[in-house]
Amino acid sequence: MGKKGDGKRTYLRVRADSGQRGRIMALMLVLGVGVFLPTAVRLFGLMVKDHEYWSGLALRNQTRSTTVTAHRGVICDRNMEVLACSRTVENVYLDPHELRQSKADIAQIAETLGKLLELEPEWIFKQAEDISMRYKKVASAVDQETAAKIRAYINENKIAGIHLEPDSKRYYPKGSLAAQVIGFTNASNDGSEGVEAAYDSFLSGTPGKVITTKGNNEMDMPFSYEGYAEAVPGCDVVLTLDATVQACLENQMQAAIDRYDVENGAFGLVMEAKTGAILAMATLGSYDPNAYLEIADLVAKERTQALAQSYLSFPEGSEGYEKGLAAYKEAVNGARLKQWRNRVLSDGYEPGSTFKVLTMAAALDSGSIGLETPFHCGGAEQIPGRSQLLHCWKSAGHGAQKTPQALQNSCNLAFAHIALKMGGETFYEYIRRFGILEKTGIDLAGESKGVFFDKSLVTDTDKWGTASLTSGSFGQTFKITPLQLVRAIGSVVNGGHLMEPYIVSEVIGPDGQTVLLQEPTEVRRTISEETSQIMRRLLRSVVTEGTAKNAAVAGFSIGGKTGTSEKIDVFDDQGQRVLDKIVSFVGIAPMEDPEYIVLVALDTPSRETGIYISGGVMAAPTVGAVMADILPYLGVERKDIEPAS
Repeated sequence: MGKKGDGKRTYLRVRADSGQRGRIMALMLVLGVGVFLPTAVRLFGLMVKDHEYWSGLALRNQTRSTTVTAHRGVICDRNMEVLACSRTVENVYLDPHELRQSKADIAQIAETLGKLLELEPEWIFKQAEDISMRYKKVASAVDQETAAKIRAYINENKIAGIHLEPDSKRYYPKGSLAAQVIGFTNASNDGSEGVEAAYDSFLSGTPGKVITTKGNNEMDMPFSYEGYAEAVPGCDVVLTLDATVQACLENQMQAAIDRYDVENGAFGLVMEAKTGAILAMATLGSYDPNAYLEIADLVAKERTQALAQSYLSFPEGSEGYEKGLAAYKEAVNGARLKQWRNRVLSDGYEPGSTFKVLTMAAALDSGSIGLETPFHCGGAEQIPGRSQLLHCWKSAGHGAQKTPQALQNSCNLAFAHIALKMGGETFYEYIRRFGILEKTGIDLAGESKGVFFDKSLVTDTDKWGTASLTSGSFGQTFKITPLQLVRAIGSVVNGGHLMEPYIVSEVIGPDGQTVLLQEPTEVRRTISEETSQIMRRLLRSVVTEGTAKNAAVAGFSIGGKTGTSEKIDVFDDQGQRVLDKIVSFVGIAPMEDPEYIVLVALDTPSRETGIYISGGVMAAPTVGAVMADILPYLGVERKDIEPAS
């Protein structure tokens, strides 16, 4: 019986063990599936769904991509004389991983590279020791001579971990010549300012790329690159600028600055009257685009250096230090922006009496006056509608005169009456035709359109109409750019064709094919051919009989108009309006068939010289000197014409 009991118990135990084993197997199956399923899903995502993403990461991990800098295009003048080009330089890199693996003497490397690159060896040592980054650039734009010495040092000592990669650096062989027109490239080799910026998309080209495989420890595997995309050089840009004409303009402007002790520099340009092509455009003082961050003006440079010494005298982090540092940075940035600025197209100024050319052309063309229209100047006059007495520049007055003498004498009172005869509506319409209310459209960035009166200010006589109309007639109480003025006067003498100024004539691709060709563009008609012929005779008489006799050059028929303008919105430290003046002259030659227009403006000639400050005394002879230099060069023949006495 005991055996039977034992047998029964044994039977029941076997059945219990079998059921438990089944549950265990089921549980293991469930747990196995539960554990494997997320892994399977993850593997599916990695291997199927996100295959392209992860294979791309793997490819990047196994390869290194190096950018090959594209050679920037050349900028040259109209005679193909190079004004901007690129030189091959090299960047120096350290690879801390390679240096460590090759057990290089980092201290010696730091000492040697420090001497060759004129850098602190301690700083180079730190870069070589830091393995947090793979490649460390320690020097940029190293010249070929220095690069050759570094390469010789590497080869002699069989050093692995110092790399030199070719790069391109912009070079301006003419230095400061036409600096504001050409501009410069920044540290990234991108165009900044001038033509370099305006035509950057053409000049920059397309960078290339070299893709190489990596071995263990991210070491390069020589001769196993996966691909190579060749860099495409930039296009060459041909300017309308003539380097010789530009040099003549700048030289004569600088001579005038020295002669008249001009405090705020000068600006000027030479333009083809019939086409709008710019042969020269200058702003002085200038800068060297090869060192564009260096402050060229000595006074400004001394001021920034004094500010630097001032803030460095305070403990770093103190209030005095921070304020001084802010003042220093502001002064440096201001000085740089000032020297980079192209005043010919960016800055408005009161044109003064040079604007009388437009007023007279409008009055003659509209029939408001004729050549025999009489005027009288007593030196001062109370014109109805003006709150103050209107003065002529000649306090004794010009007496009785007709239209030609009014221009020759540059009589303010006569021009006030000319404007009143026209009326505000007609005056404003001609101002619009002459392009004074709009930008010229020149192919450079940073152009301004100046600030002229709203139409109501010259047409509403119940308010300011009379005052604005009369003051505006002789170029005061508003601002336009030098380029706007020269373009407008160009239309006065070229038969009435308002041309769009341009500085680039052609863009040539790497294959030698023309990518862009710019030709003269007429915007609109301003005056009739008959009026233009009359104005040419009158402007010639200003040089032979009027205020611009100092612009005469033997053998050439030169015409033009002088100007002396005030700075109505500039005040001194005490809040008083400054007495500074800008003297200018716009010259045209040859007057029988005008080809060239030259403007020179001198900003704030010193009163200490004792020379009478006026456009006729200072700017006219400067333009005459420019004409004497450039007209023979440009092929204008001398004739039996004696200068005015």
